Amino acid sequence: GKGSYIDKDVSIGDFSYVNQNSSLENCVVGKYCSISSGVYVNPYEHDNHLFTTHPVVRNGVSDGSRPKVLIGNDVLISLNVIILSGVTVGDGAVIGAGAVVTSDVAPYEIVGGVPSKHIRWRFDEVTRQMLQRIQWWNWSREQVLKNLSFLKRETDVILEDNLVCLQAAARKAGKPF
Repeated sequence: GKGSYIDKDVSIGDFSYVNQNSSLENCVVGKYCSISSGVYVNPYEHDNHLFTTHPVVRNGVSDGSRPKVLIGNDVLISLNVIILSGVTVGDGAVIGAGAVVTSDVAPYEIVGGVPSKHIRWRFDEVTRQMLQRIQWWNWSREQVLKNLSFLKRETDVILEDNLVCLQAAARKAGKPF
């Protein structure tokens, strides 16, 4: 989006997007991710353990020496989020608006706050495992479009109904279930 900065050491997967006024540095973003406005991924952090916090002490050390941020697939990063160096965000995770993410986020976990904390899981454990197994984000575009009815399902559907739908979607996409 307009006013966003994407550093040269960033890779962004298919169909992912970054909205306005965001900055991504030294990170890998998976497929089908939605990154909102005002998001900062792996911004420079000043070292407060030294006599000075000024970056002059980093003489010759590039920002690329910071550990990468790894963002999985189908991740939603809401408005004004900051994700600090070395964090891994799992597939299907949701990060609430204004969060400061200082530690890893598990697949399909919803986090929020400063620093971010677990709020809840998007799905029950069985559904999370099955979604990780079928990895719909690796399907061809045609397979994704054929399975839109599956992808549009509400998350509060009865577990057995979700299992049947997951199995059908996996078969349709030619994936083992």
